[in-house]
Amino acid sequence: MYRLLIVDDEPIIVDGLIDFFSDLSEFPELELYHAYSAQNAMNILRSTRIDIVLSDIEMPGMNGLALQKEIIQRWPRCKVIFLTGYNDFDYIHTSSRNGATDYVLKTEGDAQILGAVRKAVEQLESELALEHLVRKAESQMTQALPLMQREYLLELLGGTMAAADNKACNAQLRELKIPLQADRPLLMVMGRVDAWREEMSQSDKMLFLYAVHNIAEEYLADAFHLIQIKYGQDRFVWLLQSKDSDSAAIGEERTRPIHMLNGYMELIQSSCSSCLKIPCSFMLVSEPFEWDQISQRFDTLSFLFARGLGTRQEILLSDQQLFEAFEERQDGRTMMRTVQLLSDFLDKGQKEEFMELFHSFMGTISGTSVAKTGTAVEVFYSVVSMFISYINRWGLMKTVSEHFNISKLFSIEEHATWRDAAAQFMKLANVLFDEKSNENEQQTNEVIRSVQEYVKHNLGGDLSLTRLAEFVYLSPSYLSKLYKQETGASLTDFIIETRVQKAKEQLLQSS
Repeated sequence: MYRLLIVDDEPIIVDGLIDFFSDLSEFPELELYHAYSAQNAMNILRSTRIDIVLSDIEMPGMNGLALQKEIIQRWPRCKVIFLTGYNDFDYIHTSSRNGATDYVLKTEGDAQILGAVRKAVEQLESELALEHLVRKAESQMTQALPLMQREYLLELLGGTMAAADNKACNAQLRELKIPLQADRPLLMVMGRVDAWREEMSQSDKMLFLYAVHNIAEEYLADAFHLIQIKYGQDRFVWLLQSKDSDSAAIGEERTRPIHMLNGYMELIQSSCSSCLKIPCSFMLVSEPFEWDQISQRFDTLSFLFARGLGTRQEILLSDQQLFEAFEERQDGRTMMRTVQLLSDFLDKGQKEEFMELFHSFMGTISGTSVAKTGTAVEVFYSVVSMFISYINRWGLMKTVSEHFNISKLFSIEEHATWRDAAAQFMKLANVLFDEKSNENEQQTNEVIRSVQEYVKHNLGGDLSLTRLAEFVYLSPSYLSKLYKQETGASLTDFIIETRVQKAKEQLLQSS
């Protein structure tokens, strides 16, 4: 759908062109606007996106060339066609230099004007062609690549992205230009800056982390592919993969990369201290691991840092120094990730996905006592927090209170087992999804009703899609799609039918 604005200080020309384009079948979705002066045109342009302007040049007050400059500032993609009675080279040269699409003499007739508008439409469509968008997207992706790499890898570290499908992972890694392969073993190093110098700015700290990465590359580039992921204020992770292509190696051959890495880490740590004058600590995995263990190994190294082993500065340890307590902590982190996924499904209204994951999640722990361990208590109240947050955001506390005793539902002492708690939470989820679905349906029906009432009471006024969209605070394109989706007919059809019905009523009354 394109919008054409016709501007001329001679009403007979404007009205004639409006009639001409209204009767054309070539552009059935062309939305027409008109103005009898450049000032009136500016009033329209301030609030409405216009795609094509067909304008006279010589007009009282602001002329067409001045109007063209204003149009380009407000709507750079708009195509301007000048329609004038003056065959003046200076006009043609100035308008073309300012970006005019075409220049048509009034004496040339409707066919020439139609050809100019057709040319403008073709230019608009060409600019929106897939090839153009792909090239632009590729350019933007190149600029955004470091950020996209970081977001992807952080999701892997956090366990919020499934990594079981190696083929799909490899395709994603190639697209993001990450020099790793999902079907080959990995190594991981977690680094921490133990103490920043007081005078260092945020940009200085970023440069320092790049310098640490460069030092690691100097020592490891011949033997490993390496990528660094920064997280938090002072932490970073290296994911490494041996450049030796033998991914099926066993025994000493499989552990050789880890021995090599251990040997270089002392040199890397020493270089950071001597060259950069800042102490760094490092934690290493003790053996290569598979791609689907990334988040687990990340948790392991994070746990070791949290325990604060050794001198708390310039630590260099591997994850062989594990504690028995970590196993329970690992189970807890896995459960907490599941709660986060459940929260995402709830917010997005994805009922089927939520119910499937919730049923599976509760099934793994339904036979145990709710308060058996600290981790279980943490998970229970995380689920409770998820529901309470959603209920408060959408103002559903009164509705929920009509179905449940809130104090009992959210109290851990009221549930003997996870099975009891799960059954109640499942009922609550159903209530929330149903209530939100009903609310969305009511809001949609209210929008449709408001538009129809506005049309009925303003048949002699502005019933353009832009005006109707402004009335219900939606974009024109979204309102058009929503109306067609909900009623099965277009807004234009409804307006025509309403006008015809009104005309019939007036005829009956007059007779």
